Amino acid sequence: MDYQAFRDQLNHTPDFSRTLGLTVTSVECGKAETELPVLPEFRNPFCSVHGGILFTVADVTGGIAAYSYGSAVCTVDSSLHYLNAGLNTQRLFASSAALKAGKRLIVVDVTVRDENGVLLCKGTFTYSKLNISADLPA
Repeated sequence: MDYQAFRDQLNHTPDFSRTLGLTVTSVECGKAETELPVLPEFRNPFCSVHGGILFTVADVTGGIAAYSYGSAVCTVDSSLHYLNAGLNTQRLFASSAALKAGKRLIVVDVTVRDENGVLLCKGTFTYSKLNISADLPA
């Protein structure tokens, strides 16, 4: 697979994560990295990054790592631990790596950090391969 073309395709597909401003910075087989600028509307009333934004970034980044195996996927299970509040955070950086890629399920480890390297959350996501064609660069 041409992972550069795959990354470019993901960054130019109009969908939810692109609407938020999430960018795929790196992708290879079973791994992905993304980043997201934190907009004022992504904060909760306490001025930290909203947990839903952190979850979304983690889920999308893990899903891209799972998708990199060549099959469309959907999330079937997740566990995310919020470890530090994203106070005054300007940018989120997520990385993911597959722990196991089976016939039907792919389990991925995901972390989300701020621009200072502070670990905001860490999780494990499980994705199911879908029986639909994925339009991926050869």
